[in-house]
Amino acid sequence: MEHDERMNTREIDALASRIDGIEPFYERTESGMRKLAADIGWQPTEDVEWPRAADGSLRGVACTASVDGTERIRFAYYGTDGVVVPVSRVADDAVTQAEEFRRVADVVQDAINPASFFGNRSPDSRGDRPDRGTPYLRWRGKYTTVELRAGESGPELVSDYTDSWEDAYRYSMARKPTGFVGAVAGPDRIQRAKFSPANDWDEFTDGLVDLLANLPAETLALGVSLSLPLFGRIHFEDGTSDSPLLFDIRCFDRLHIGYDGPDSADPASLGWRPTDQQNLRGATEVEHFESPWHFDAGGPGAVKAAAAAELIVKTAEAAGVRAVDELMLGGEAELSGDQSHAKYRGPYVFRYPGLRLRTV
Repeated sequence: MEHDERMNTREIDALASRIDGIEPFYERTESGMRKLAADIGWQPTEDVEWPRAADGSLRGVACTASVDGTERIRFAYYGTDGVVVPVSRVADDAVTQAEEFRRVADVVQDAINPASFFGNRSPDSRGDRPDRGTPYLRWRGKYTTVELRAGESGPELVSDYTDSWEDAYRYSMARKPTGFVGAVAGPDRIQRAKFSPANDWDEFTDGLVDLLANLPAETLALGVSLSLPLFGRIHFEDGTSDSPLLFDIRCFDRLHIGYDGPDSADPASLGWRPTDQQNLRGATEVEHFESPWHFDAGGPGAVKAAAAAELIVKTAEAAGVRAVDELMLGGEAELSGDQSHAKYRGPYVFRYPGLRLRTV
């Protein structure tokens, strides 16, 4: 990329305040695009070609902005997902993208209010998923919703119809559960979206790879830490069974996975290493990571998601978990009273459709 372009705090604040009040529909005509520019407080320019669709119709407007005494070109687009305004254009590496998303998110939350909910969503194909992941924050209104999402070159603000986006999300989760979603104010329509648990180990493994693939970049961008305890029903030779904590998954800017199950699974031979507190890197709360066995799954842009998912599955089976429906997410993962990295404190409510496990 040739250069780095970022709206300053004043620009982001003004844009967020304006886009929070506009309708996400405009005619694809010159007058319609001029109205879009006026509604977000920008001045159209004739010096740069306005964005057009393949059929030649206008799909956006080019505007000028004076930034610290320098004229800049800004674009606003209108399409099938409402009004889209790119905020930044930064280097395409996971850490830079995440840190810029976090900067913009903090400014927007100051300009409007804490986001109603946030999370990530995964494309159908893992191969198409960028290293930056798919983090988003949404400020839900009765009819329209403002979204901050990770765009192709950096964060972008979107104005969309609430029902349209939420209907699409619920349909997507019912068809192919992905990602996680958190809410500040408590469960809402998105939080209650139904999804089906995994039918077998292969389906669980695919979902887990999707969930973990870019999790450190996404949690860093959103400013949240996740802690997922996984319990498993273990069957013993004498016919008894128990459901102990097996895995402790932690993620902020690095993904750490701990194993707490029986040593009879021979964790060292499976690929686990004894936990060394000095080598726990990233923002994991080291003093609370007490698993005796540890797997460092990497940071933004370098997550060993497939290796981590395979390790969890083969360890669960070695420990005595017979089927995927005997692996469960602890209910404590779905409630967080405090988020030390977040712009605003909780309580937060989480759900993990992409994990494909039932909660106990």
